[in-house]
Amino acid sequence: MRARLALIGALALAGCGGEIPDEAAPTEGAALIPATQPMGPGLYAVGDGTTVYARTRLSADGTYTDMTEAGETVGGGSWSSREDVICFDPEGDGEDQQERCWRNEAPDEDGSFRSLQVDGEGEYRVMPLEE
Repeated sequence: MRARLALIGALALAGCGGEIPDEAAPTEGAALIPATQPMGPGLYAVGDGTTVYARTRLSADGTYTDMTEAGETVGGGSWSSREDVICFDPEGDGEDQQERCWRNEAPDEDGSFRSLQVDGEGEYRVMPLEE
């Protein structure tokens, strides 16, 4: 569970620092991806469309906090975004704490959107939440 939350945290869950990795460059077929990032400071539910795995708060200072549904902090780190790529760098240097970048699709009518890990390793459904 902690590894899954660390992965989710890497989603929202920064610091791509400098250049966007080559694998994060826009590709053909990326027409569904908006010109600007649908994520910014705020609270998000992260899951698979039917189950919420965690809630992630993105702060304006470039940090994020991952929480359980009950509000218990389970992780965090820093985040940054550029156009259609958002990157998360969890605190620490453990195996599940490497920076990961995600490409988010355009939001659906309900505001939720699909987030795909740039290297193709993961996919989540993200829903902005009212605070």
